Amino acid sequence: MRNASWIVVVCCLLLCNYVIAGEDGFIEVKGSGGGAGTVISFTNGISEVNTKVDYVVVATLPSNPTTGYRWELMKPLAEGIVRFARRTYHPPQTGLVGAGGQEVLIFRTAGLGETEIALGYLRPWEKGVPPVSSRTIRLKVSP
Repeated sequence: MRNASWIVVVCCLLLCNYVIAGEDGFIEVKGSGGGAGTVISFTNGISEVNTKVDYVVVATLPSNPTTGYRWELMKPLAEGIVRFARRTYHPPQTGLVGAGGQEVLIFRTAGLGETEIALGYLRPWEKGVPPVSSRTIRLKVSP
């Protein structure tokens, strides 16, 4: 009975992590002054983002580096419009070995225009293998 209680607790923690993190991830857009930003979800792996120059676009996606997978750009960025800033990883709060967390990719808008940020979840060393998951950020930067 005691083991069954622990199993229930662990399952609840995993479920809470799943619900909070979201299966698809989300985008947050922050102004140049910082502070709380606008949160945009993915619909069928696509997110439409309208923003301004010198804003930060933060993609938070489910990830588990213990499997060798990570989020990568699938095509070069239109660097006149958007630039890659950095990547971080936030491990899960569960403390379970091998549990997935969240990978955070941060971009900064650089100029006016429209472009797409195509992301794929893959193992970087496996050449010619398609990503197991993908996300597209349709970005429109206006004045």
